[in-house]
Formats: sequence, C-alpha cells, structure tokens
Amino acid sequence: MGLVLVKEDGTGKVDANSYASVDDAELYHDGHLYATAWDAAIPDQKVSALVMATRVIDAEYQFGGVRARLEQAL
Repeated sequence: MGLVLVKEDGTGKVDANSYASVDDAELYHDGHLYATAWDAAIPDQKVSALVMATRVIDAEYQFGGVRARLEQAL
C-alpha cells in the first residue's frame, strides 16, 4: 500500500498532507506545456509528488493568519 493522499479542504484536517488532489493536478497539467513527467508518472508517484510539493510550499513560504485548530496538519 502506498502513501495515502489527504487533501486539506479548508476544515483544518488533522491528517491532511496535500494542498491539492490528483484530480486538481491532472486539470493543472492538462493545460501545461511541460507535463511530460507528470503524464508518465504512475498514480503512487503522483501522490508522492503532491505531498512533496506541499512540504516544499510549507518550507519556503510563510502564510499570514492562524490555524483554525491547533491539531490541524497544514
């Protein structure tokens, strides 16, 4: 069993590990000129890429505001 993707939906999920779903990313890459690597990836690789992208976003950017709940993951 691979990594399970849990998209943050604005409710402050305690187990969220991504800001986007695979469906969100598919729509994004449908209109992207350089989508070759995404299109060639297997589903588990796509999930891993989205979780990794979320970690990079959190490491590189500081968001204004506060958590809705202390225990929310993202």
